Amino acid sequence: MPQSLSKVYVHITYSTKNRENLIDETIAPLLYEYLGGICKGLECYPIQVGGHKNHIHILCLLSKKITQIKL
Repeated sequence: MPQSLSKVYVHITYSTKNRENLIDETIAPLLYEYLGGICKGLECYPIQVGGHKNHIHILCLLSKKITQIKL
């Protein structure tokens, strides 16, 4: 029986409005944990969530149950 196995990794980048430095050390860990939880809730498991003072990067494994546009 033929079988197709694939993994799709998605790199998502968010920026603050006008690239202002709004993400400081006090809220960054909570924000990264929150965004990782959203990915887990969609069954798209986060591999790495991080960023800087004005943007965030999320690398996650896309679930077979959800489309890229929904994520």
